[in-house]
Amino acid sequence: METVVVMVAGLVDHDVAVRVWRDRPGSVLVRHVAGETCVRRWVDGIATDVELLHGCVSCTVREDLRELLGAFAGHPVVLHLDPLLEPDVVRRDLGVEVECVITVLDAATWLDDALGDASMVTDERTVAQVVVAQAEAADVLVLQGDADGRTLAVLDRVAPGAHRCTPETVVVRKGTRPRMVPLTPECGVSTAVFTADRPFHPARLNDALDSLLDGTVVRSRGRLWVADEPDVALHLESAGGGMHVGEGGPRAGKTTRIVAITLGEPDSITAAFAEALLTDDELSFVDSIRKLEI
Repeated sequence: METVVVMVAGLVDHDVAVRVWRDRPGSVLVRHVAGETCVRRWVDGIATDVELLHGCVSCTVREDLRELLGAFAGHPVVLHLDPLLEPDVVRRDLGVEVECVITVLDAATWLDDALGDASMVTDERTVAQVVVAQAEAADVLVLQGDADGRTLAVLDRVAPGAHRCTPETVVVRKGTRPRMVPLTPECGVSTAVFTADRPFHPARLNDALDSLLDGTVVRSRGRLWVADEPDVALHLESAGGGMHVGEGGPRAGKTTRIVAITLGEPDSITAAFAEALLTDDELSFVDSIRKLEI
């Protein structure tokens, strides 16, 4: 019998997970909080210390969750994640049915965290990469405190379709699909969209990527065509001051597409990437070299 999970991510100091647990008779409440030498696990309020595996908090929590979910197979589980964890990563690793992801945010500080470049203490991610991933995975966003219009406009674009509420009014529900990102500017928040049908010059692309790390871009994603990688698409993902560019599988079609949620000027982003494309002369030279290789 399959275990159905409700995940509660984001902040630790709140009673949202307990509220959800109490509203679901027969469910099990599981919570993990990382310490310096161990992870403390609570199951229905009973605490147990779990020794760190290889000094890795995420590895320890994931392995412990596998065992717990196996033990509670068939029971509904409310899973209060450690704030270091991203719901989509946990969902993928555990392979469980997730009924709903609830992410709890501090409305006063979330946007500053999402724009920053502070590093996590435990791994190579930035705080921005974690808090943005937690927000965009949400079916329900629980806001602690009052959010200004700019923060709400960003959340409309990071997590379109997510239901927003307070800790006192939290509900378990699925967000609406499909999640369409608003393209109209609001409260100084814009969505930059760049598309191209020719490849990037690799060196100039590196310069263009800096336009996503200037402290105004909350989230960007893209699929890139680069001249020195003709058969492979590169996947781009950034949040605040953190960025990852890696292989994204075989390239399908001669297109590049980048979408960025920014508090700056979207035209400056699209202009930077336009300048990084191969010129007509460079494109002709590359095509002639490939013909010689054939």
